[in-house]
Amino acid sequence: MNDRLTLRVGGLVVAKQSTAVCDAGERGVCYERYTLDKRPGWSILFESGRHDGFSSEEVALMLEITGEVCPAVADYEFTSVMRLMNDFRHGRFGAAFPPEHGA
Repeated sequence: MNDRLTLRVGGLVVAKQSTAVCDAGERGVCYERYTLDKRPGWSILFESGRHDGFSSEEVALMLEITGEVCPAVADYEFTSVMRLMNDFRHGRFGAAFPPEHGA
């Protein structure tokens, strides 16, 4: 599967490894697709509220794309980090992070 073609806004991911912004196994959702220096990138919000941008190479190395899309987030339009954090605090991304069974 070519992960670069399957990740879009609302797409769900799981961190393959711990980084400065996520723990291994932590769930995330794509909230923005962008271009930087003519290269694609994806902004991911993790269930902890931490967030970062990932290049194609970083996505392949650090994230497992589940192939699932959260319809409640698929129409999200990123405008600023302050708005993103406000939206997160007010539950805008809750549907992307339902309680896990047995948790």
